[in-house]
Amino acid sequence: MTFSQGWDAGFKAVLIFIGVVLSWLGLVEPLIGNQQVSEPLMFVVATALAAGFFLWVRGRCRRERAQTEADWRAAGESEQ
Repeated sequence: MTFSQGWDAGFKAVLIFIGVVLSWLGLVEPLIGNQQVSEPLMFVVATALAAGFFLWVRGRCRRERAQTEADWRAAGESEQ
């Protein structure tokens, strides 16, 4: 994962976290009613979704890099 890919994935993960928090506060918290339960649960869900997104992008970047390296090796072997 390059710096720019990490930066982009990290920024999007922060946006996901903020979006989940705002959606939770507007839509889910009124249904739960108990703020002492809702806020820690909201934090766990938002953190899990943001971290999951980052790890998914990281895995995708690793797979793409491995495929590109394999293609380069194959191209180099076919030229010889």
